[in-house]
Amino acid sequence: MIEEGQTEHNEPVAGEVSPLPDAPPPPPPPPAASGLDGLPQTEKTGAERKALLANTLQGQVANGARIESQSDFQAVVVRGHRVNHLLHFLVGFITFFLWWIVWLVLAITGGEKRQMISVDQFGNVFVQKV
Repeated sequence: MIEEGQTEHNEPVAGEVSPLPDAPPPPPPPPAASGLDGLPQTEKTGAERKALLANTLQGQVANGARIESQSDFQAVVVRGHRVNHLLHFLVGFITFFLWWIVWLVLAITGGEKRQMISVDQFGNVFVQKV
């Protein structure tokens, strides 16, 4: 016998939705502001952000960088030293211009490397080449 709302093949009538048996419930929607791990992020206070920047700068300085400038939530650190071009020019004359090959390589690859370190309002620390 055919019940109301079904056809001969036990299919629901158009317009009615029947739940699938043993179907898992739909996943919950993601949080509004999610972090890298999918966890919700909360805004950090100014003191917490300053502490995160100070901790990061301490590690950078321990690895040989020096702080060029710093504000509350960002800083510029420098690694390496400037190339002394006058010295390399004079050494090139003494070595009959052979040292200028070394000078050229140092001028291209050496020198100071700058990085900008910043802390956003959620406490994420970003390091960018400048």
